[in-house]
Amino acid sequence: MLPVSCFHSAAAAPPPNVLFVFTDDQRHDAMGCAGGALPAVTPAMDRLAARGVRFRNAFAVLAICSPSRAAVLTGLYGSVNGVTAVGTDRLRAGAPTFAERLRAAGWRTGMAGKWHIGTTPAEAGFATAAWFHSNGPYYSRKVTVDGVEGRAEEMIDEWVATQTIRFLAAATNDARPFVFWMCTQLPHMDHRHDWDVKPESLAMFPADRMPLPATWNDDLTSRPAYLKTARNRMQALEYGYDKPDAIRRHVARYLAAVHETDAAIGRVLDALDRFGLAERTVVILMGDNGWFLGEHGFTSKVLPYEESMRVPLVVAGPGVRKGAVENRLVLNIDVGATIPDLAGLPADATQHGRSLAPLLRDGPAPEDWRTEFLYEAPTPQLGSRPLWAVRSERWKYVRTEDPREPGRIMSEELYDLAADSCETNNLSPDRRRQDQIGEYAGALRRFQVDLERDRERRAGKGSR
Repeated sequence: MLPVSCFHSAAAAPPPNVLFVFTDDQRHDAMGCAGGALPAVTPAMDRLAARGVRFRNAFAVLAICSPSRAAVLTGLYGSVNGVTAVGTDRLRAGAPTFAERLRAAGWRTGMAGKWHIGTTPAEAGFATAAWFHSNGPYYSRKVTVDGVEGRAEEMIDEWVATQTIRFLAAATNDARPFVFWMCTQLPHMDHRHDWDVKPESLAMFPADRMPLPATWNDDLTSRPAYLKTARNRMQALEYGYDKPDAIRRHVARYLAAVHETDAAIGRVLDALDRFGLAERTVVILMGDNGWFLGEHGFTSKVLPYEESMRVPLVVAGPGVRKGAVENRLVLNIDVGATIPDLAGLPADATQHGRSLAPLLRDGPAPEDWRTEFLYEAPTPQLGSRPLWAVRSERWKYVRTEDPREPGRIMSEELYDLAADSCETNNLSPDRRRQDQIGEYAGALRRFQVDLERDRERRAGKGSR
């Protein structure tokens, strides 16, 4: 673990506060500062990136709401923390959440916004919580504030911002450092499978000017056969994604929702400045998973392609490099290791994630930083099959299994991301690639064995 002095000029300086902003269904390229084809308008996120480090290659190890939340809380893969599917599964025993660890060390802990696992905020270590479960309407939403049920009077992300600011205001009168988890609902769709955005937001994104994904009419011939009738494709067809205009309309509405959540985040960043907290608060901004906007004819997430598994990540605050772009592979499980490190707590060697602290400061980065990682989606959901992938700096190997016969391979995929960033050319049928496929299949199995052994080790320690 790096000492706290990595983030302060004086070794005796107190640890920083931590504000962790977690957006919902925000793609890695849905930020203005990302500079991609999507014309996102995100002044607050861009401001944060200008004074911090933006990670270009950040990923969720399972791209869907509940597992991603469990991963950042614990720093563990879902097959070990107990949450591998969207819903109300509880966290298994085996490691505390970052909130539990910091609360035990005397920190103030709180959260506001979306909650989407069976373990309650209080059980996860948050002393104060203003929350709602899962997704739903953007307005007049049922909420719970420190155990008292009510309704949000504002648009839901504005309400989340208001609750966050309420916590920050109270922090100005408390000498203890704090960690606060702000979880937006947007840009996730509402309960009607639409983005209930304001007309003035939508007017910023004329549908006829929105980009069309290069792979929108992918015939999927080189991919697992089930994908032609999977929910990612069938729901997209219900939206009309066989026609470019329908995709462009959704791109516009999605970007309007991103803009609205950015405005809510901007209110919170302004409050940090107003309360004099910005200079001693590290802000982490991350998305829980990506979102298909017609790529390969898909909507939604879970599948192990870039638009689904790649997420935005920005870190800014005291001691963090300013205006830097980092290309190394980083994961959502790294957040669970990073926050305790920022707090000066001892490293937990049982976590799967790794502290991002060495990548935030000036100076050489660790030579042993990861060059590949495992993506695991063992539980069928939203129409998926059990699947795993190994994603390296250049290559991606995907294995899909038969849900009726565990271990039986239904299909394999191999993509050269350097030559084929849109993942259009599955190289697995190429006989010249069989040795390479064997190497990645072996790496995948080694990852799986490590996780299996970890589950067995933790199984004897009781349950949460």
